[in-house]
Amino acid sequence: MIARTAFVINLDRDRDRWTHMLAEAAKAGLEIERFAAVDGRHLPAAFEPWLGAEETRRKLKPGEIGCYASHLALMKRIADGAAGDAVLILEDDLILPADLVALLDAIEAHLPAGWDIVRLSNPPKRAFVPIAAAAGRELVRYSKIPNNTGAYLISRDGARKFLSAAGARIRAIDEDLRRPWIFGMDTYGVVPAPIKSNIFDSSIDALGDRGLGRRRFKFAMPKESLAGTLARLRYNLLQLGFADWRRCAVLNLVRAVRRGRADRHDPQSLRVAAAAGELARAGHGG
Repeated sequence: MIARTAFVINLDRDRDRWTHMLAEAAKAGLEIERFAAVDGRHLPAAFEPWLGAEETRRKLKPGEIGCYASHLALMKRIADGAAGDAVLILEDDLILPADLVALLDAIEAHLPAGWDIVRLSNPPKRAFVPIAAAAGRELVRYSKIPNNTGAYLISRDGARKFLSAAGARIRAIDEDLRRPWIFGMDTYGVVPAPIKSNIFDSSIDALGDRGLGRRRFKFAMPKESLAGTLARLRYNLLQLGFADWRRCAVLNLVRAVRRGRADRHDPQSLRVAAAAGELARAGHGG
């Protein structure tokens, strides 16, 4: 069951953002609890196994490290069973819909057993397949998961999976959550994205380069390897099924050719109706 209190990640210095989120939560009828964000310039020792490697510090800005650590800290609390079976995690720069509570109820009613994460602030950029109607929107599978960690539901098992993956984290958390095959996570989304994110200037960018002056290293996300590309293909085939994967691939190709057309940001132009016989299979984890 989804916990009725959501967590909002908020830096101690960002009091105005917390005030904003209190107002948004009141509008949506949502109970929220503030969760103190980690300052990436002063990483606690507990996060060293994930974020303390030299490669991580070369590739991620201090704000990205702090953001990642903040989400990890919350996921640890969820994985430990201290927050319920599933929890809504929010950042502090969002606009929430007035019907958010009703939407959460609808999502919960349609999610299959074994789900791990539902993305709520991710406007799709590639084709998606609807799984079920949800309070005037649709629960979907993505052909390519859009990045953004503004708002998502995560289950206890999903948090455990994300925490347990071996190796240093060398991408920002929004990039890692776009790669659920690394963590074995069953991912869904909601379209149109019900929650608008990034409405304020980035606290990540505001932290700069750890005061190092001229940077010796360029902050850049690692490029996808051939193994990663093949893993993504396998994941999509399992998640979507071959028929829907093929439909999505064709639509994505057509849209790439037509790049620049006015409909490219319209979610309905990305919608691929589930193939006959595929909807039930897709809705139960592939």
